Amino acid sequence: MTDIAAMKAELAGLVREQSERRELREQRGEEIKARSQEYMTKQVQAAERYVQHVREMAQRKTKSGWSTDRGTEQQSAFDTDAFGGEPGEASPFAPSATPPAARDESPRRARRSRAAEAEDDFDNNPW
Repeated sequence: MTDIAAMKAELAGLVREQSERRELREQRGEEIKARSQEYMTKQVQAAERYVQHVREMAQRKTKSGWSTDRGTEQQSAFDTDAFGGEPGEASPFAPSATPPAARDESPRRARRSRAAEAEDDFDNNPW
């Protein structure tokens, strides 16, 4: 009989331990959910502040006149070159009326074989 009582006591202890672990696991799960909810709330708030900041910057940009989406009818200081001519007129990269000189059509040197190149490598070796 003592064996049965000992087994019942051990089984009761295991059941109690299992229920305590389950409660602890559920409690930790709830804590993790609460922390993740708090984190996501902070992320949303940060994103809202960022969007608000970008909107304010866009408003400031258009009010102060440095908006990049205004029409092209206004000229900037870079629209003329240093000599007062049209844009890019004095630039060395500006397209010219004369085409570039034709390529020299002389025959190209023949490529040497790899065997000849390998021989040169050994002939030039100082040791």
